[in-house]
Amino acid sequence: MSAATSISWTTSTWNTVTGCQEVSAGCDLCYAKTFAERWRGIPGHHFENGFDVTLRPERLDLPTRWKKPRRIFVNSMSDLFHKDVPDEFIAKTFAAMAATPRHTYQLLTKRHGRMRALLNNPDWRETIRDHALRYGVDLGTDGVWPLPNVHLGVSVEDQKAADLRIPALLATPAGVRWISAEPLLGPVDLLGTAEQPGPAVVRTCFEIRTDYGTGIEYDVDDQLGLDWVVAGGESGRGARPMDLHWARDLRDQCAVGGIPFFFKQLGTPLAKKLGAAGKGERLADIPEDLRIREMPEG
Repeated sequence: MSAATSISWTTSTWNTVTGCQEVSAGCDLCYAKTFAERWRGIPGHHFENGFDVTLRPERLDLPTRWKKPRRIFVNSMSDLFHKDVPDEFIAKTFAAMAATPRHTYQLLTKRHGRMRALLNNPDWRETIRDHALRYGVDLGTDGVWPLPNVHLGVSVEDQKAADLRIPALLATPAGVRWISAEPLLGPVDLLGTAEQPGPAVVRTCFEIRTDYGTGIEYDVDDQLGLDWVVAGGESGRGARPMDLHWARDLRDQCAVGGIPFFFKQLGTPLAKKLGAAGKGERLADIPEDLRIREMPEG
C-alpha cells in the first residue's frame, strides 16, 4: 500500500494492521472494506484475505525510513484496538511511534474501551518501553508519557457515538485528543450546558475515577476537553446525506470551546445537490462559512 494519501487532514498512511468489522452505523459504508474485498481470493494479492484482520509486522519500521517529518494516519485500513490485534503488537506500533518523534501520528478508533484500558495500564507501557529499546530509545529516560506526537481520536458519527466514545477518550492519556465526525449522520452536542455538561467536557478528577476507575491523578480544577474536531459528509454509493446545519453547529461549538475545527467534505449526496464534484472536497465547492481547515496545536 502506498504511503501517499488524498485525505486532506494528513500526509501519509501507515497500516500495521488491515481488516476490521463493523461496530456502529458509521461503519455501514466503510471505504476500506469495499476496497479490500475487491481482491479477496486473488492469490498473492495484498488483500487476498479481503478485509479479515491481518497483522502486517513488515510495516512496523516503515516510518523510521521517512526522514522528513510527516503527519501519519495510523491504520486507515483497520482499527489498531480491534480485539484480534494482540496487546504486544499494539505496543510494537507505539514503540515505532515513540522512536520517530519527528512525525505526528493521527490514530482513530471506534474501540474506545480497549484504547482507554491499555493506555492507562502501566504494565502495557513497560511493554512499549521494551520494544522501543530495539530502536535505541529508552522511554524511561528519553521519553515522556503520553507520547506527545501521538494524537488519539475516536469516530463520532452521531450523538450516541459521542456519548459513548468521547468520555472514554478524555479518560485516556494523550498529548492531543480529537474526534472525526465523518460520516456525520446526525446532530452532535459536544458541550452541553453548565448544568448538564456534554460528552466533551469532564469537570473533575472524581468523575474520571468514578466512571472509569483509571486511578489517574488529575488536579480537580483541570478542564479536560477536545483538541481538534474533523467533520464531513459520507461518500460512496448509497451514502446518507449530511445536513449542513449539523456541520455548522459543530463549527460553532468549536468556536465557543476554543477547539480547532476542520471541515473535510460535503459528502456525495450533498455535493451532488450543490453541483460540486465527487465528494465535495474542494474548498471552492464548500459553502464559504465552512471553508475552515484548522489543525491542532502540538
